[in-house]
Amino acid sequence: MIIDSHVHLFYENSDSRSWFIASASTAIASMNKASGLKGNAEELYDQLAPELFDKTGDKLVAAMDSSGIDRAILLPIDVRLLTDEPAAFDPDFPSIEQKNRTYVEAMKRHKGRLFTLCGVDPRRKGAADLFRKGVQEWGMLGLKLHPTAGYYPHDPACYPMYEAAREMSVPVIIHSGSEPAPLRSMYSQPKYIDAVAADFPEVTFVIAHCGHGWYKEAVDLASMKPNLSCDFSGWQVEYLNNPDYFFEALRFALDFLGPWRVMFGTDGPAYTFFMNNRDWIEAIRNHASPSGITFSKEKIEIFLGGAAMRLYGWD
Repeated sequence: MIIDSHVHLFYENSDSRSWFIASASTAIASMNKASGLKGNAEELYDQLAPELFDKTGDKLVAAMDSSGIDRAILLPIDVRLLTDEPAAFDPDFPSIEQKNRTYVEAMKRHKGRLFTLCGVDPRRKGAADLFRKGVQEWGMLGLKLHPTAGYYPHDPACYPMYEAAREMSVPVIIHSGSEPAPLRSMYSQPKYIDAVAADFPEVTFVIAHCGHGWYKEAVDLASMKPNLSCDFSGWQVEYLNNPDYFFEALRFALDFLGPWRVMFGTDGPAYTFFMNNRDWIEAIRNHASPSGITFSKEKIEIFLGGAAMRLYGWD
């Protein structure tokens, strides 16, 4: 079974336009790195938005079918306290509770294929209550935090969320690694997750993206904290630029943590513009490493699905 442990739903007003535009600008810089040309980020975003937007999960499930992905974990993002909270009070913008409900409705619409965590900024009034409601009443599987909105994972505001996760025995996924403006990557270095892993040893924390450029730090910390896992979502660009950069990072994580704490993810839908999910899975399964890095078939299958199945109690 293949499980995408890290994917999102984007739709009109689901997230701040400033973040979407900055993400488009980052994509242009990556695609045009040889020429150095900047391009027009707003034009690119307006061009891709109709394909990107998927409020019901229908496009996502169709893409899963075409690439052989059996289940996907949806992760709502809440970054508006930094990006555009004044505009978020406009009635055209969904509240964070409405956004989480949209994810729940997609899960219900595609029962057995889509599952979702709760995503809420811990600094919001009633954040822990929304998290509890999401798990206990709506069937959400855990919590997603995005500290790049302006807080550290070990900020005291986060601790009621971790207490709730401990009480409900559900995992917490914390974004780690770089992010486009206006989000702040300084808050997402893996070392800031270490303190909460120490304070809440009963809670399973997942370092999202394995910290990207900080992957060695992420793995080093996890090697000392058995309640830390990681996912390798959103590594398609690294793979396309330098396959062995990805394979070396994955090899490093598997060697130090074993396969059961290392999970596959796409960070879709945005990354499918660089590499479709079928090709991404094929690249991992066949792992044609230029320098000869290899993985056992058993470990690859655990990475692609077994580890997530165990994390969510499906095995």
